[in-house]
Amino acid sequence: MANAADRNAVLTEHLQDMGLDEQSIADCLRMIADRRFAELERFLKAYRQTLLNSVHTFIDRIDCLDYFTYTLRKNGGI
Repeated sequence: MANAADRNAVLTEHLQDMGLDEQSIADCLRMIADRRFAELERFLKAYRQTLLNSVHTFIDRIDCLDYFTYTLRKNGGI
């Protein structure tokens, strides 16, 4: 865990926890340092949407898997 007194280390840890790559982390830290908060917010909203799209993709795959398993059981395949 980062030392709370080291602001950049704390920010970096949060950005890493969100799954951002090193280049994106550097970009975010630069936006924070330059006080470009509107740009940072746009970037984070776009990244959130990317994560949400991934979640939806995996939910769809789980639904397909569940349906496939259900039909196999129903038809005596399992």
